[in-house]
Amino acid sequence: MDFQDFPVALRLDSSLAQVIIGLEQELLDPSRRSSVEELKRLLHPWFREVGASGRNYDRESIIAQLAMEPIRQSGPLKVANPVALQLAGHLVLLRWHLHAEVSSERSSLWILEQDRWQMIFHQGTTSSAPIPASTPKAEAAASAGDEFCVRPLEPSDAAAVFEAFSSNPDMKHQGDADTLQKAHAYVQAQLEDRKRQRALAVTIEDRLVGMVCGTVDQSNENAWVWYWMNQKYRGRSLATRAVASLVDYLFGELGLYRLELGLRANNPSSKHVAESNGFLREGIERGKFLVDGNRIDVYTYARLRTDPAPAVNALPWSRQP
Repeated sequence: MDFQDFPVALRLDSSLAQVIIGLEQELLDPSRRSSVEELKRLLHPWFREVGASGRNYDRESIIAQLAMEPIRQSGPLKVANPVALQLAGHLVLLRWHLHAEVSSERSSLWILEQDRWQMIFHQGTTSSAPIPASTPKAEAAASAGDEFCVRPLEPSDAAAVFEAFSSNPDMKHQGDADTLQKAHAYVQAQLEDRKRQRALAVTIEDRLVGMVCGTVDQSNENAWVWYWMNQKYRGRSLATRAVASLVDYLFGELGLYRLELGLRANNPSSKHVAESNGFLREGIERGKFLVDGNRIDVYTYARLRTDPAPAVNALPWSRQP
């Protein structure tokens, strides 16, 4: 082709498009993502990625991050709805959609050097993907989260808090509410100072299934953010969306400037919630917690009101504070 022939849309059944889509699919394979050698083969030395939060990663940092990524227990990830554009003889842009816990639109730039295609740039932006037509109605509603809301925590939520704390042994790390009496005390403690504890219930049909909270330091315009979900409702992006609702409230209604949170280094789900909401990791508290006889590091995160706002579909409010 001559220079003026570019860019050109590639047929998805063409050999070049199939090569690029196949390489992109390799990067979704857990066996590739966990292999430093495979990642070096697929990623160009000048590789850069811009995450949904606006944070930039180079080749070394993204390889280090993928090394800590948990192995997915659900089905494999797939390159969906790809569009391939050849920008030059040695450059192909691939745009595609990723259906996952948080769906996203992806763009990758592949470069040909020494007879080998490598990814030189990647960017992902969270999106609200349509539910496939084959999804049953009830399951579709739960996946989309349209029937879930947030509202202020109430004394009547104690029974649901006890149910949540009984749903998984890991809830012991969230507080002491493993009896109904303790759950009442737990809720009361959050409600004693409503100006300091901005506790929101994540609900379905007004019944609590999770909780997000900002512990406010008004003198410094800061807050400490924390969250948990009943085991039965995890994996639906509800914590991510509820934190987005809380962040909007703390920055908007309360006018706070800095939000902080901490999470155990062995808790990838909590890490996903934080980073999807634009929190940036600022440090590591080494060996902070003793859990089942093991010392666990804690990652510290923060987000400023002036930081870029990620595209998260916040849960709606059923009742305002």
